[in-house]
Amino acid sequence: MTKLAYLLLLPLTAAHNAVGSGTSVADSTLSIRPVRWSVVGGTSPREIISGRTVPLTLQADIAKGWHIYSLTQRPGGPIPLRLDLLGAADVVVRGVIKAPQPERAFDKNFGIETEVYSGSPRFTIPVGVAGRSLSGLRKFQVGARYQACSATLCLPARTDKLDVALRITARK
Repeated sequence: MTKLAYLLLLPLTAAHNAVGSGTSVADSTLSIRPVRWSVVGGTSPREIISGRTVPLTLQADIAKGWHIYSLTQRPGGPIPLRLDLLGAADVVVRGVIKAPQPERAFDKNFGIETEVYSGSPRFTIPVGVAGRSLSGLRKFQVGARYQACSATLCLPARTDKLDVALRITARK
């Protein structure tokens, strides 16, 4: 889809959604969110010993007919998934993020082979803390930056932030 077509489609979609809901076009805002992220196991703090690593699993629930691009999507086309830890200096990613095998297909819109996830893929991030980290609760966020597309429309990239907490205990 060309950029011009995309720019023309957004106001039309907003107007259609507003008229259908009984809201005036001036009062409406466009909100297309085909991807919902969650932390598997809930938001309770995960226990971790200072100097160790704990797995943190995220799930993307992707609406039918939509997909996001893989962590390993090559440059020159859509925006790949990126998972980052935000807000805690002593909490880091230790190792490789585990992800399902993406589906591969040539995408005529981008003119390259793409790697996509659809459905409800899970991603496991090895989260670690330094051996010198003080005991206590660490609150931070995981930022999931991605681009969602359907067969006819690609949305701008967005970053969803998920709240996470670790309860760090000293080594014995």
